[in-house]
Amino acid sequence: VHGIMMSVIWVAFLFAGTLSSKPFNYVAEWPQKTMDNIFAETDEPRGPLRQKADEYDKWNAKYHRPYYGGLVDVSFTDATYNKVADYGGTGDSCIWTGTYLGSQAFRYLVTKDPDAKANIIKTVHALDGYLHSTNVKGYIARYWGPQSSLTYKGDEWCAKKDSCRKITSGKYAGDYWEGLTTKDQYQGWFFGMGLAYDAIDDIETKKMIAQDIVEVVDQLIKNGWIIINDKGEYNIISAGPRPSYVYQLSWLSMAYHITGDPKYKKELEDRLVEGKFLIEEIGMVTENFSVYNQYYAFNLIHTTWYNLLRLGKVYFSPAAYQRLKGMFSNSLHPKVSFTHNPWFNTIFMTQGDYTPKPDKDPHMEELLQDLSDFRRAPNAAYYLPARDPKTYELDQATSWIAYFPRLREILSLANLNLKPQAKKAFTLPFQCYSGFMFQRSPYAIEECGSKDKRKVAPGHDYLVTYWMAAFHKLLSQSQQP
Repeated sequence: VHGIMMSVIWVAFLFAGTLSSKPFNYVAEWPQKTMDNIFAETDEPRGPLRQKADEYDKWNAKYHRPYYGGLVDVSFTDATYNKVADYGGTGDSCIWTGTYLGSQAFRYLVTKDPDAKANIIKTVHALDGYLHSTNVKGYIARYWGPQSSLTYKGDEWCAKKDSCRKITSGKYAGDYWEGLTTKDQYQGWFFGMGLAYDAIDDIETKKMIAQDIVEVVDQLIKNGWIIINDKGEYNIISAGPRPSYVYQLSWLSMAYHITGDPKYKKELEDRLVEGKFLIEEIGMVTENFSVYNQYYAFNLIHTTWYNLLRLGKVYFSPAAYQRLKGMFSNSLHPKVSFTHNPWFNTIFMTQGDYTPKPDKDPHMEELLQDLSDFRRAPNAAYYLPARDPKTYELDQATSWIAYFPRLREILSLANLNLKPQAKKAFTLPFQCYSGFMFQRSPYAIEECGSKDKRKVAPGHDYLVTYWMAAFHKLLSQSQQP
């Protein structure tokens, strides 16, 4: 019902958009400026939130980007965190390496710190390797590393693992990569590379980013926007092989912004024709993003919308931009608004239809609370017992699940992992541990996490949120909790 109502509103906007002096599918001439170093480092003292970011930046650089620079989780030999026993999380390394790269792009724009610049250059080279180690034009790996690394468990392991590819010849001989890549990994890659291009002042790095984005986008266009792997196949799994309309707009906007190539402008103009746009718009408005299942999809789509709106603001017609902004602000984000997710909150506050209240602003208050509640480095695993029923109200839409355990099992076979959950989101201290905390449901009531404190996550969830907020002047250097 909500989707139908929103569709009616968008139809009204369609007619309102015809009053604009520019055609709806107008795309501005290249280039347009999108980001500046607008909040340079000052001499004011560093507040607790900034100090926490500094700690995570140091910890991340020391432990979480070994070998070629891809982001991974770390397991230590003991809780003193002095000696690394193993690395993990390589299957999602691409998305999180790109997310981390975005954090360093914001950090460099804010501080001009040479460490941030070095991190950008190293991470761009890592993601360039994720692209070219596959030896498949335009196809990005989930992870790329040396066979001599802790992440590579031996030839027999690799042979049995569907996603593992051992490289025996060519430039990357002695390395390996992990495939079966889906659009979630691509989205992280694009997020970081697009922001790094605008942030970095190193000519060779900018050139590498531009060439890589062109290669990937051109191949996606050639393949009909299907991600084709090294076997000439695509993966039919939940994250999907085909980037949807919003992803396409976002990635095409990056390619055009970086190169100015008229072919990308034409691709954008074709997708923004009002009739086509309205059809896609209704589909996007009614798309079933759910707080009950596959919550991680909210992270993917929020991240996608960030770059789409920041670029659409300067490249699209006012009518198209306002319609896109309205879709994000009125249809997508409200599903996760005020749920103690500072990452989604920051994206909304910087790109959505947000006007701060002059006195006490609820968005700002929750942002400060959530960043304050986020644990300090190292981001070690923790265990949460099942939440005390006295501390929450059960979401009645999920209460029936507890009485039909067999049905829950059947639904899980269809990738519907429904669980009883709270009606209201928990604050961060009572949310489950995760490698990227802000893609996990804040409503979970069952026990979760791990008592093994030797496992440590990178903290890129805090970093990308803090530095984006700092770049957009939501936070000052001396900001207090």
